[in-house]
Amino acid sequence: MEKISLQFFLDKIDSAIAVPAMKIFKALPPESMPIILTTAGAIGFLAALIAYLMLRSSSRKRDGGSNYKKNLISDFKDNGIILDLANSESHENVLARAVITDIKEDRINLEIVDEMGLSQQSEFGQILMMFPPEKTETGSVNNFKTTIISLECKKEGCSRLSASLPRSFSSIIRRRHKRKRVIDQQFIRVKIWLGKPDTDDASFADSIPDLAVNSYDPRSGGHEDNEVINISNGGLAVSTPLILSENKFDTDTDVLINIFMFNFRQKIFKPYWYAGKIRTVENIDRKSCRLGVGFTMSGTIRDENEQFIDWTEI
Repeated sequence: MEKISLQFFLDKIDSAIAVPAMKIFKALPPESMPIILTTAGAIGFLAALIAYLMLRSSSRKRDGGSNYKKNLISDFKDNGIILDLANSESHENVLARAVITDIKEDRINLEIVDEMGLSQQSEFGQILMMFPPEKTETGSVNNFKTTIISLECKKEGCSRLSASLPRSFSSIIRRRHKRKRVIDQQFIRVKIWLGKPDTDDASFADSIPDLAVNSYDPRSGGHEDNEVINISNGGLAVSTPLILSENKFDTDTDVLINIFMFNFRQKIFKPYWYAGKIRTVENIDRKSCRLGVGFTMSGTIRDENEQFIDWTEI
């Protein structure tokens, strides 16, 4: 929507109030001069008040914009948001995951929680830091570029780094697949087991799932507290109480997945098999967390007895 300027208000006051008032005042006798002066003063005061309020609002917006970067970085630190670190020219190649531990006047300090190749880089310069989308007055943002100042690395990998403060935020498209939010949980059932697709034996499907959503498996306690947040061709996101997921799932954990989804055309639940990895583990609050699962392979049941699965890379 087009912004209304101060001059617009002044022109409106002039055309709607001042000009008609002057016509009326000219028709009044000279003894009405005190009334004319009082009214004119009131109009001038009203215009000055409107101008003051608009300038004050504009100043606040400018201040908010200049402090926005610091406020957003502070929120990341306070909430323990995990940032994905990637080469500034190739955001798909994530090199590490880190959290902000301290904010200085000229830099931010981060602790690396997942080293995925950062120590193998031959040169360190500008780096891209990506985060879950944040809404701003100008649109959604999900990343900023910064320059590495120092990096602490050992044989087993990098543990800490310092980087310059971001100058601006921007948005990039990270997902190859559009995710669909799951509104009605009754049409999807999910079972997740810890494990790799290193065998075609489907016997793991008879074991107790490590995480279940709407599966109604009496052996899997607490599944009624879990929910599927969204799903796509590339993965799914699940919310679960911390007590069910703590010390069990971590980033890059291998999992096997069975999804039963309702097919509205055939009016039946159809099974889908996947192998994947836990991509993200984020605390939603003190009681629950969000698990992001990426599919790496799809499975097809080979025989009628459902004893063997053929795996295909995605």
